Amino acid sequence: MSRLVKKRMRPEREEEYIAELRCDICGRKAPKPGGDHPWKEEIYDIHDVDVKLREGDQYPDSGSGEETSFDICPKCFKERLIPALFAMGAQPRKVDWGY
Repeated sequence: MSRLVKKRMRPEREEEYIAELRCDICGRKAPKPGGDHPWKEEIYDIHDVDVKLREGDQYPDSGSGEETSFDICPKCFKERLIPALFAMGAQPRKVDWGY
């Protein structure tokens, strides 16, 4: 596992936070491990990588399941994961976004 999760006491409760995040492929340390964009290096960068599978059951009033995920840096996603998926015949879905 490439995440170092610690606990800290707040006046009202104890909470977990991500103290360190590393790429599962190359071991690179994320510059902002606990933030919304952990791989962000410059003030205006956005580098979000989500590689996960969520499985379970969902009912009208509840649900539960399991999530399997990998922490992968943007460089490994582009240089290693995408070529591996291409080699298996997968094609990416690309969507432009803006606000």
